[in-house]
Amino acid sequence: MISTKLLQRYASDPSAFRNDLTVDVDGVARRFGDVMDPWQRADFAALDPALASCNGRKPDPTAIKRAYLERGRGHSKTTDLAVMSTWALAFATRPLRGFCYAADRDQAAILKDAMHTVVRLNPWLGSVLSVETGRVVNVAEGHPGEGGTLKIETSDVGSSYGILPDFIIADELVHWEGDGSLWHSLISSAAKRSNCFMAVITNAGFIDSWQWAVREVARTDPDWHFSRLDGPQASWLSQKALDQQRRMLPAIAFSRLWENQWSTGGGDALRKEDIDAAFQDDLRPMNGVESGWIFVAGVDLGLTRDCSAVVVLAIPVGGRSERIRLAHTKLWRPTPGTKIDLTDVEAHILQLDEQFGLEFVAFDPWQMEHLAQRLEADSEHSRRNQRRHFTTQPWMREIPATASNLREIASLTIESFNDHRLQLFPEDNLHRDLLKLRVEEKSYGIRLVSPRDEHGHGDTFSAFANALLVAHEIAGKRPVVIGSIVDGGGSTVAMTPFERAIQRFRYEQRIYDLEQTIASQPEPNCPPGWIEVMQGFGRL
Repeated sequence: MISTKLLQRYASDPSAFRNDLTVDVDGVARRFGDVMDPWQRADFAALDPALASCNGRKPDPTAIKRAYLERGRGHSKTTDLAVMSTWALAFATRPLRGFCYAADRDQAAILKDAMHTVVRLNPWLGSVLSVETGRVVNVAEGHPGEGGTLKIETSDVGSSYGILPDFIIADELVHWEGDGSLWHSLISSAAKRSNCFMAVITNAGFIDSWQWAVREVARTDPDWHFSRLDGPQASWLSQKALDQQRRMLPAIAFSRLWENQWSTGGGDALRKEDIDAAFQDDLRPMNGVESGWIFVAGVDLGLTRDCSAVVVLAIPVGGRSERIRLAHTKLWRPTPGTKIDLTDVEAHILQLDEQFGLEFVAFDPWQMEHLAQRLEADSEHSRRNQRRHFTTQPWMREIPATASNLREIASLTIESFNDHRLQLFPEDNLHRDLLKLRVEEKSYGIRLVSPRDEHGHGDTFSAFANALLVAHEIAGKRPVVIGSIVDGGGSTVAMTPFERAIQRFRYEQRIYDLEQTIASQPEPNCPPGWIEVMQGFGRL
């Protein structure tokens, strides 16, 4: 435990608190004052008067109580928020009501974990603050701020109505979805208390978004503290790490995420010239009779607000992932006041299985688990498995929206288009979705997101991405052909369902002719009892 004198010093001087605080620096506990960069100190100093005013330590009606901090990726956004929030709660003169809104659960968890790390590395804070699920609480008995909380919420507009805040944090604002209703609710709530402090911390976004309008107001309004870093400035970011990111990301995405440059609009995940190169005017949808291909489907299921989509991709037998082709697409749009009829989607997938002999159907189980179970039953999996190449894995392949899957889809999509591995027939819905794709930074890396517009929410791409993940997995693998017919040369040939049926008929015709030849032979050429056995099976 630290001395009363030191506590008093920290309470009156947040900079002294920060300097002595122990923080995690790349897995090593370090004194924060020894590792802070000048631009961090400048932002903290600008915000200290508003923080001290909101928690009652030093009320100041002249303090600027609105802040907009714009920093690129890797510039301590979450750690600095955790440090500010920790001081506000730990040294409050009354129970505070703080609220932090993040883009999603993952981002909300990052801030909670950052505050937990601060408390863990500074044990004396553990007697003051308790980091719980969804909130941080001042639990020190007899403390004037006992009972004060910081609630950590996702960007759900419903949770923001009716709050009476002492401070509000808007984390990664440019990644918030929706039309800005949550922001409007929060900025209105902040006006309820004269000492309410509100801070936005985020990287650059898109100029055609509502976040750009918020940013421009903050930049030009004298009642806002506006701070922007022009490109990577953190001393802990090595040139090697930046160069690696530059190689991995499209140039426009690197510019937005790391160089902190706002994008002029549209998507930044893929270059338009790479998208256009993938779509080939001479290609047409496939019909399943083409030999030498394995087909997989991806499904994205929506009901009322979003569309439903199915995409079929074709992979050459034996691999060569650079030749993955678009075989088929289908999109269902809900009409106002009605839901998409899932029986139509189910029937279409079964029809595609008959047509293409689908090796896998990839889907997100969030809304499709029940339909997937019905498809497994309706498709007569025993019959279907006889014609599949990879029978050790389930036909309906779950692709849950886990961090690893989202990261892999992002990397695979970017690499596939950059390296021109895909051959796509002209398809307006998929082309439009690809042009809108945006890179979003997360704790686990990057993922691809599609802004919602009048055309949907990137539904055709979502189905395409599920199919691509499975298609890439099996590309390059030599399939084990179970139950296939061996041709005259002894090799196994991948065939369409129709070709397999014809080959099966010819095979059975040869067997029948052989049986008749044997039966017509006189003894002893005909094996003893052979005719009686075959008659018992109805073969003679």
